Amino acid sequence: MKFFAVIAAVAVLAGLAVAEDKPPVKVVRVTGTSEVKVVPDRAVIEVGVEKLATSASVAKHAEDAVARRILDSLRANGVDEKDIQTTYLSLQPRPVYVKKVRVTYFAAEQSLTVTVRDLNKLETLLESLVKAGGNQINSIQYETSDLRKYRDQARELAVKAAREKARALAQALGQDIGKAQLIEEVADSGYGVLNANANVAFEQERTRGGGPSLAPGQKAISASVMVSFDLI
Repeated sequence: MKFFAVIAAVAVLAGLAVAEDKPPVKVVRVTGTSEVKVVPDRAVIEVGVEKLATSASVAKHAEDAVARRILDSLRANGVDEKDIQTTYLSLQPRPVYVKKVRVTYFAAEQSLTVTVRDLNKLETLLESLVKAGGNQINSIQYETSDLRKYRDQARELAVKAAREKARALAQALGQDIGKAQLIEEVADSGYGVLNANANVAFEQERTRGGGPSLAPGQKAISASVMVSFDLI
């Protein structure tokens, strides 16, 4: 047994010696980032209604009536059923002070998320929702239907940026880069998000001949990668 133990120990020591003789890997590690500007082609709006009454049932019935009118308005404007979703529903007591006297009201609320696939109809649709009784327009998000395509473009540009940065660093040392040894996409909480929620300032009645009151603008899709290249 002692003989075999000696052989094993010699083998381990020999392996360590070989590992120590192996030269360290020379790499240059960089992060590449990119941003693709996109013109949105659709919008997601959140519209809601709130009704107050001294009776819970009265408040709920009033809110339901307005919600039905909002749904009818959406359908009349050509919005598909799959693009309409109820996202919030609430009925809660709400104390209100009237002349220093506490009165308990009930607040009935409902919110709908609506995808508008034709931005040219967005303002007309918002007007119709307000006229139907919607008294809460909480947010708007501009999106693109080709998000995956732009994500792929952003990744490709990020990789190119990483290669250019690595080569510039290596050449500053009088060297160059070889093959990539490792590539990793850097997680980003904002990655792929075309835009954030924004409050909507909307006039219920626009003056005749007035211009549009909403501007989709451009949004950015970003990507970031970490790449290690051989340093030669």
